[in-house]
Amino acid sequence: METPNSLEKISRWENMEKNILAKIFGMLNVVDIIKGISRVCVSWFLASHNKSLWKTIDLSNLKSIISKFSAKADHLSNDEEHQYELRNILAEITKFNSSVTTNLVFDNCYYIQDEELAIIAQRMPNVKKLSLPLYRNLNKNSLMFTFSQWKNLKTLVITQPGLPIRNANFRAIGENCKNLTSLKLIRLLDNDLAYQIVSYFSNLESLSFRGAALYIDALLSLVTDHQNLRNLNLSHCLYIDCKGFANVYYNNYIKASGLETENIVQTATQKLDTFIVCSNHCETCNELRGRMRGRWDFHCNYCMLSNDQWKTDEIKELEF
Repeated sequence: METPNSLEKISRWENMEKNILAKIFGMLNVVDIIKGISRVCVSWFLASHNKSLWKTIDLSNLKSIISKFSAKADHLSNDEEHQYELRNILAEITKFNSSVTTNLVFDNCYYIQDEELAIIAQRMPNVKKLSLPLYRNLNKNSLMFTFSQWKNLKTLVITQPGLPIRNANFRAIGENCKNLTSLKLIRLLDNDLAYQIVSYFSNLESLSFRGAALYIDALLSLVTDHQNLRNLNLSHCLYIDCKGFANVYYNNYIKASGLETENIVQTATQKLDTFIVCSNHCETCNELRGRMRGRWDFHCNYCMLSNDQWKTDEIKELEF
C-alpha cells in the first residue's frame, strides 16, 4: 500500500524519469537550458545533458535569445556586448553534450567572427548540417582550421547576401569537406562564384539559390560545367541578363525566348534530376515584383524572403 510519503516522492519534479524531463526540456531554446533549467537541481542538471537535446543547436533566433541578457537588443548588431554574449552562450553549450551535435544553425543576419569559430570548431566535430553567415573579414587560417574539423559536413547554407566570399573561403570549405553534397547560397551568382562552385565543390549534388539574384551567363556556365550536380533550386530568384542591371526579370525570364535561356532550360533538363523554377503565376514572385517597383537591388528580394523563410527550401535536405 502506498503511503502519503511515497506518493509525494513520485510526484516531485526531481524524481521524474530523466528521458521524460529531456522531452519537456526539448521544447525550450538552448539558452533556457544552459542558463536556466540546468541550474535548478541535480536531477534537472543531469537531464539537461541528455544527448537528444544537443543533436540540433538552433541559434537562428539570436535576437530574442540575446534580448534576455541584454538591454540593447532592439535590433541585432555586432557591438561588443552582443559578441560577448554569443561567445558566452557558445562556451556554455560546449560544456554539455556538444560532441553529439550534428545540426548547427546560426542567425542568418549575424556576423560570425573568428573567436566564435574557434570555440565551436574543436568541440563540435560531428556537425553534418550547418547554416553559417560567413563574413568577408574572417581570417583565412581560422576558416581553414574550422572546416578541417568538420570532415563529415554534408549540408551547408551560407547566408549574408551583401558580402562577397573570398576564393580562399570557398577553397577552405571545399578542400576540407569532401562529403559536402548539398549547398545553399543566398547571394548574387556571377561568373566568379560559378567558377568557385565548379572548382571547389565537385562532389556537390544539390544546390539552391532560393531568393537570390542570378546572372544568366553565370547560371549557364554553372549548369554546363558542373559534372555531378543533380538538383538545382531557383525558386523566387531574380534573373539578370549579360547587359547588366538594366534588364532584370523575375520568374518568367527563365522561360523567355532567346538562345541563352533556351540553352539553360535544355541543358538543365538533360543533366539534372530536379530543376526547380517558379511558374508565371507564383504568388511570392509576383508579390516581390510589386514591392520592388522596378529596383534591381537583389538585397531587397532576399530581405523580403528572409526572417524564417530562409530556413525553407524546395530541396528537402536544405531545409532547417
